[in-house]
Amino acid sequence: MLTKTPTTLSNQTLDQRIMDILDEDSANEEYLFEKLRDSATVLDSGYHVYSALLRVFTSMDFPEDEAETIWKEIIEYKNSLSDQLKRDVGFRVAMLDYFINVNKKLSNPKLIEIRLFAETEKLVLVDELTRLYNRRHFQNSLQREFKQAKRYNLPLSLLIIDIDNFKKINDTYGHPKGDQILVSVATTIATNMRLEDTACRIGGEEFAVILPQTNEPSAMIAAQKLLENIRQIEFENEKVTVSGGIVSYPDKANSVEQLFDFADRALYFAKYSGKNRVIAYSPDKRGSLRFEANFELACKLTDKSFKTISKNISVTGLAFETTEHINLNDFMDVRLEDHLTGHLIEAKIKIVRKEITTNNTFHIGAEFIELGHHGKEILRTLSTR
Repeated sequence: MLTKTPTTLSNQTLDQRIMDILDEDSANEEYLFEKLRDSATVLDSGYHVYSALLRVFTSMDFPEDEAETIWKEIIEYKNSLSDQLKRDVGFRVAMLDYFINVNKKLSNPKLIEIRLFAETEKLVLVDELTRLYNRRHFQNSLQREFKQAKRYNLPLSLLIIDIDNFKKINDTYGHPKGDQILVSVATTIATNMRLEDTACRIGGEEFAVILPQTNEPSAMIAAQKLLENIRQIEFENEKVTVSGGIVSYPDKANSVEQLFDFADRALYFAKYSGKNRVIAYSPDKRGSLRFEANFELACKLTDKSFKTISKNISVTGLAFETTEHINLNDFMDVRLEDHLTGHLIEAKIKIVRKEITTNNTFHIGAEFIELGHHGKEILRTLSTR
C-alpha cells in the first residue's frame, strides 16, 4: 500500500509522472496504478500516491488516508455502475458521477484535457520572469505543507530571503540588469533546493523556500549554503548578497500565519543588523532592529491630543517620552514627521510599556497596530540612513 510520508518527490514531480503514464494509456486506471506501483522512484519515496492521483484527476487536495478511501470507493462505484448498465463504465465517467452524486465535491464541473489543464495552471502559478512559483502558489503550498506537518507530527521550516540593496542596483544599472540578477538568484535557489522543497518569488526581490520535514538546524545549514552560492553571482565587479529569515514548526511557530510573520521578522532583523546573513527567528529578539530617530510625534487619544519627540523606532514599534498620563493597552492614532526628509507616516499604536523616569515624565514603549506597507518602506529606508 503506497501511503507512507513523502520524503524525496515533489508534488510536481509525481504529478508529471502520472501524466506521462496517462499519455501511454489514458483510459486504463489499473495500468496507471500498476505502473506507479512498479516505479522504483515512487516506492523509494513512499510518496502519497492516492493524493497525487486525485490531485491530477480533480485538482482537489485530500489527506492521503481519505484519498485512498475515495479512490477505492470510486473503483467500487465504477464496478457497480458497470453491472447495472451491463457495459463497462470508464473510470473517469464513474469518478465524475461519484463526485457529483455520491461524495458531492463538485457542483458544476468543467471537463478539460488533463495535460492542457496542467500547462494552463502552470502559467497561472509560475512567475513569468524567474520561472519559480508565484505568491499565489506559495500561499497554497504553505497551507498544504503545514497541514501535513501537523497531521504527521513533522517539522516544517520556512526561509524568506531578500536581495540586498536591490533598489540601488536598479537605480544605478537599470531594470534590465536588475531582472538579470533576479533570474540568476532564482536559478541559484532552484538548483540548491531538494525535490520536495518549494521555491517561490513572493515579491519584487523577495523569495521564499518551503522546507518540509526540516527542523531549524537543518534549515540553517541549507540556507547558509544557499547564501554562499548566491554570493558567487557577480555584476559590475560586485557580488550579489541576500538576507534571510528562518522559522520552524513546531518549535517556534504554531500556525501558517506565524510561520510567515516570524520568518519575515527574522528577515528584517537580518536586513538591519548588517545584511548578507540569515537569522533564525527568536521570540527573545526584536522582530526588527530599532534605530535612533528624533521624529516629531503627534498623538491623538479619544479625549486629548499632544506632541512629543520619538526616541527610537523600528518597523514594529517606537519609544517616546511624555508628561501626559497614558494607560497601558491604550490605542492611539499617531503622525510621525521626519523634518530631514519630509516623510510623513500615519499609524495606529498600542501602549505596551510605561515607565516613570524623573519629573513625572513617562518613558513609553508602543507597538504599531496599523502601519501599512508605505510606512514600513519609509522606516526601512530611514534605518539605513
